[in-house]
Parts: sequence; structure tokens; C-alpha cells
Amino acid sequence: MPSSAKDQDLFGLNNDSEDENNVSLDEEEEKDTRFSKSKLQKSSFNDSDASSDESEDEDDKEDRNEEEGSELENEEDNRESEEESEEERQEELSDMEGYDAPTDLTEFGVMSSKKGKEKKKKIKSLTPEELEKFEKARKKTGVCYLSRIPLFMPPSRVRELLKKYADIGRIYLVPEDQKITTRRKKYTKNNRRNYIEGWVEFKDKKQAKAVAEHLNMREIGGKRKSRYYAEMWNIKYLPKFKWHHLTEQMAHEKQARQQRLRNEIAQANRENKTYIQNVEKAKMLENMKEKKRKRNNNDEGPSENIKRTFEQRNKVNREVAPVDESVKGLLGSIFSKK
Repeated sequence: MPSSAKDQDLFGLNNDSEDENNVSLDEEEEKDTRFSKSKLQKSSFNDSDASSDESEDEDDKEDRNEEEGSELENEEDNRESEEESEEERQEELSDMEGYDAPTDLTEFGVMSSKKGKEKKKKIKSLTPEELEKFEKARKKTGVCYLSRIPLFMPPSRVRELLKKYADIGRIYLVPEDQKITTRRKKYTKNNRRNYIEGWVEFKDKKQAKAVAEHLNMREIGGKRKSRYYAEMWNIKYLPKFKWHHLTEQMAHEKQARQQRLRNEIAQANRENKTYIQNVEKAKMLENMKEKKRKRNNNDEGPSENIKRTFEQRNKVNREVAPVDESVKGLLGSIFSKK
């Protein structure tokens, strides 16, 4: 029978008993002081204060964490800026003609081995051990100077000739003057590149010094049919000279050249400005003179063409009575020299 009672309740047959039960429950809740409005409001205010205190504590913690994170980011940014400056110097050399370097330069104390203009990725900070390793590799390197490059010898050929003596890193050859290149291209139709001088980086400075002493003023040699067979090496080891000194020197020369060009352009602009001012001043003075000339002509007008005649009086001769001697004596006494 309980199933039938449930079915009857579903159709609303026993709602009266349920209403009586609900009324009794409401009366009990009203009598219970735990659910009064004042207590509920106080409890809600206490909860909001506690939550606000917790939120303030969390905000303070977040601010501290942000400050610590900003300090770490500043340190990382400083390291990255130093590494990026080195990369920019390398890219400046790589953009120039006559630069050649292997893909991996970690053995020569270079942080990154990328060539060309690629998208810069965030570099992780080095550990003290790795940094010490790079510094040792950089201090161990040596640089040799080539005072003369054989005619039309590219950097790749220099590497092939020198790599059999020692491990070679970067090579930079200075191209000849652009005016000479354009003149040669115009008259001889020769588009090959010629270089004047250069620098070669070796992995070990002892090997660099030995190679310089051995090859200086010797024939390049090789096959007899080679065009560089009879050419001579002019090479010298540079003590206490590293590759970053060369990049700094190149950057300094570039900045000096740009500053010189800026000064020349500013001087030309000043001269042009003063010349224009003088021309305008001369025009203004000429206009003033022309206006003055026209004004004088208008004032004189027809007076230049008119000729006037005046009647002359006849000459009159008058006789004057002679002066008395007494008057002469008086006048003489006054005007005589003492």
C-alpha cells in the first residue's frame, strides 16, 4: 500500500497534511533564534572582513613576488642586452664583405653561433661553470694580421690555405675602395672582389704565433698552376689582441664616419641657409633702392624739362662819403693789435 499512497500524493490528494507540516516547521524556525536577521547580518560582515584580510595578504604576497620577479627580469635583461650587443657586432661584420666564420664558434669563446639576421630567441642565463669555460676559451684565442692579401683571394681560400696549420675561427678581410672597384668593373669588366688587408682568429694563440713566424715572407705554394703559387705571405701575430677589440674598433670607426657625415651635412645646410638669407637680403635692398628711385622721379616730375628765365637788374654805382679821421682813429684803436 505504500506505493498507492505515493501515487495519491503525486496527484495532490493529501496536500492538507503536507501544508500542516510546513506550517509547523515555519513556526519552529521563527522560534529558533539562530536564524534571526541580525545574527545573519553580523556573520556576513565578519565573513566579508575575514575574506578582505585574506585578499590583502594575498595581494601583498603577489606584490612581493612581482618585485622579486621584476628584479630577476632586469638582471636577465642586462645579460641579454650584453649578449645582444655582441651579436649585433658579429652581425655587422657578417653583413660586410670579406667576413667568414664556421657555424660553431663555442670553442672560440662566442656565446651564440648564429649567422645572419634571424629572429632573436630568449637566451638562458649561463651557469658560472659555462661562463668560466667561455672566458678561458676567449683568452686562449689569438689573432694574426695579414698586411697584404693576394689579388682576388676570397676569405674561403684563405681558410683553406691556413686550416692545415691550425684551427681557424673567424676571418675578416677589408675590401678595397668602392671607387676603384667601380672603375675596374667599368673598364675591365671584372666583377671579382679584391681585398686589401685582413685578420684571422686562431683557437690557440701559441699556434697562431708559431704559424705567423713560420709563414711570414714565404711563398704560398701549392699547385704550380694555381694563381697564388708565387704569392708571399705577409702575416704577423698580434699579442694581447682579441677579436672583440676588432669589432669594437670597427664599430667606433663606423660611428666616427657617421658623425663626420652628419657634421658635413650640417655645415652644408648652414652654408646654404646663409647664402639664401644673403640673396633675400640683396633682393630686399635692391627693391628698396628701386622704390626710392621711383619716388624721387615722381617728386621731381616735369621740373626737369621746364626752363625758367629771370629779368636781370642793371648795375647800380653809388658814391659813398669818405670817413672822417676821428672815426678812423677810433676804429683803429679798437681793432688795432696790441
